[in-house]
Amino acid sequence: MPDYHAALVIDMGTTNCKVSCYSCHDGAVREVRKFRTPKKVSEKGESDFDVEALWQALRLALAELAEASPWPVSAISIASFGESGVFIDDAGTVLTPMLAWYDRRGEQYLASISEADSERLYAITGLPPHSNYSAFKMRWLLDTFALHQRSDICWLHAPEWLSWRLTGEKHTEISMASRTLCLDVTERTWSREAAEILDIPESVLAPLIRPGEVAGWVTPEMRRELGLRQEVKVILAGHDHMVGARALQMQPGDVLNSTGTTEGILLLNTGPTLSSEARSHKLANGCYFDGELFTLFASLPVGGYALEWVKKTFRLSDEELASALDNVMVRYLQPDWTAEEVPVFIPHLRGSGSPNKNRHTRGLLFGLTDALTTEAIVESVFIGLVMELAQCYACFNLPAGRVLKVIGPAVKNPLWLQLKADVLNCPVEAITFDEAVSVGALLMACPEMVLPQLPHIDRYYPDSERSTKLKTYQQQWLAFYQFKLSQEGII
Repeated sequence: MPDYHAALVIDMGTTNCKVSCYSCHDGAVREVRKFRTPKKVSEKGESDFDVEALWQALRLALAELAEASPWPVSAISIASFGESGVFIDDAGTVLTPMLAWYDRRGEQYLASISEADSERLYAITGLPPHSNYSAFKMRWLLDTFALHQRSDICWLHAPEWLSWRLTGEKHTEISMASRTLCLDVTERTWSREAAEILDIPESVLAPLIRPGEVAGWVTPEMRRELGLRQEVKVILAGHDHMVGARALQMQPGDVLNSTGTTEGILLLNTGPTLSSEARSHKLANGCYFDGELFTLFASLPVGGYALEWVKKTFRLSDEELASALDNVMVRYLQPDWTAEEVPVFIPHLRGSGSPNKNRHTRGLLFGLTDALTTEAIVESVFIGLVMELAQCYACFNLPAGRVLKVIGPAVKNPLWLQLKADVLNCPVEAITFDEAVSVGALLMACPEMVLPQLPHIDRYYPDSERSTKLKTYQQQWLAFYQFKLSQEGII
């Protein structure tokens, strides 16, 4: 029997938040509210998500969508960025700011982690110590706000904080927990040993629940405030990377290339990968939404941001950039194309990714002449991006020819996609899926629903001649890569 109810889906992103009203019987989206994620940025560049402004904006969006829905709302499902959170006490007071996931406060504690402790943390949590992870934010907040002696406090990540505001219940969802550095990734339980290494009181860690498990029910007071007509369950869908993969119905062995400002590779596995090689490459393990599978993830600090950098640095208009991309693509597909004169670009504009992950590295552009064209710059930048991707991709030790699934802005860039296929020598599937995170969160709230519309997929296949030419070019690129990192003291 069709489920004639509505689900409100929240996608809390770093830049924007979206709240959508979906039909539970056919997955049709009725209305959407979108707003900039409110932040507070200090003169020092320290970034907090503005908790109170975020709550007010979300509360208003939920109320408006509930009022406009033709069906009664039966579920609220929440997906979010990872790592960021707040401490609250038993009285319901938010005690700390919510540090942005990329904020570097807490980085000083990395120096206190010995090599032996780092190795042990990877064996337990599957994560290489990094200031982005929640534990270092917790440590900084505990010290800064003198909370170490408090026995009545609890850590909640952003979606869990919102769930608590709606239901009064405190939980930590497992995919979020796997971004803390305090979770035993194999056993899917909090690790007392990891918490002790990081000087995090185990008592502040909230009870764990699986993705999709009911986190609580909206309180009667909140139902009245939001105009909800019946009891409403709240679902913690999980970390947005995992939730988006849910919408694509990934299977073990599938490889996802998520593109945006940054770029990431996510591999779905039946078990965690805790080898010394994975640790040296700084690959991050995680728990998948189903509570059974595991993810292996690596990110590159620069993806689509390279386009913004090119526009800004070389003062190109959108039209000039689009024209250059088209011209480079036409030229690239010609049988006589060669990479011999392409300048070498290493995209470490915001640091480097695996296997030599380091935020202090710097970019490089070699081969400038007074005859350099816009097309040559664009070609150099995109070849540099896929060379960096190939470095990261090799860390996963994947069988040759494994299909790479691509989502995000890159699906609208044929040059970037064809270069990925040729450099990696594997088929590439460009999946156009609007709002994959929201759809994944919807499926968590309405698991029996079957979406009628499949995403559009464009396929790109490697060309052996171009692959050979790029392999030759890669040797030159790697020589500059190794020299640069050695000069920076990275290797």
